[in-house]
Amino acid sequence: MLILVCICIFLFSNQPGVESTKLASNLFVRKLGHFSEYAILGFFAFAYFSNIFQTGREKIQLETSFFISFLFCFSYAVSDEFHQTFVIGRDGNFIDVLIDSVGVLFGIIISYALPFLKILKKR
Repeated sequence: MLILVCICIFLFSNQPGVESTKLASNLFVRKLGHFSEYAILGFFAFAYFSNIFQTGREKIQLETSFFISFLFCFSYAVSDEFHQTFVIGRDGNFIDVLIDSVGVLFGIIISYALPFLKILKKR
């Protein structure tokens, strides 16, 4: 799923400015799109990396998974904005990287909290 989300983000970013504006001409909607797609990326990144870094010591696993997930997603956001500088009618924007990063944090928190919410629901 993680790779699939990365591909979707790449495809959205690869659309020329004219096509991108047709999909969402409203600035708020475009920024919400950034937040949402990176929240999804953060969610799946944390799920993936927390599965990889299972050590039996939950605190180390949690910290490592969080750090690697955030670093991966942040790096992807930066590379995505850089990629957009080569797309006709698009440009890279540091504000978008910040919005993406907030989305990533939101997705990571949801991914972390979901198992606890399932446990509470069973009670």
